Amino acid sequence: MDIADFAMKMERDGKAYYEKQASLTADPELKKILLTLAEEEENHYRFFRTMKENPDDLVDAKLTGPDTLKHVKNIFEEMARQSDKAAFGADAISAWKEARLIEEKSVAFYLKQAEVENDPTRKALLEQILEEERNHVLMIDGILIFLKQPAAFADSAQFKNFLSLEGR
Repeated sequence: MDIADFAMKMERDGKAYYEKQASLTADPELKKILLTLAEEEENHYRFFRTMKENPDDLVDAKLTGPDTLKHVKNIFEEMARQSDKAAFGADAISAWKEARLIEEKSVAFYLKQAEVENDPTRKALLEQILEEERNHVLMIDGILIFLKQPAAFADSAQFKNFLSLEGR
């Protein structure tokens, strides 16, 4: 299986996971983040499909990470204003820990692929996806803080660090 095939499967699996979790959560902000992550995984899938089917079109490829980052920052700010929420249960925390593992595997995979890629255009695009996956890990870290202590979320270092991220 080549990189594009493996990446497309990985991205589709991630999308399916996020959509499933979105259908299981009642919290509107968490649902928005899950659906945003699912959409981002779909964008990554399309990128790798282009890499496989029409590699010349990669020159015009546009990744959505900076837009996603801004969107999730807005959701995080809304979450920070909701200090009246109770801590979430073990099921929610477990689901987000699983999401973090999925994103960590993506980071490791894309890091390895970027390191061995010889084509400068493909390498740069793999590095962009790598950064988007790293941002997903940071998002999920913030969500885990929120799930455990919603009232303290706005004052957490994780929330402040995430808000300071710039889209790349």
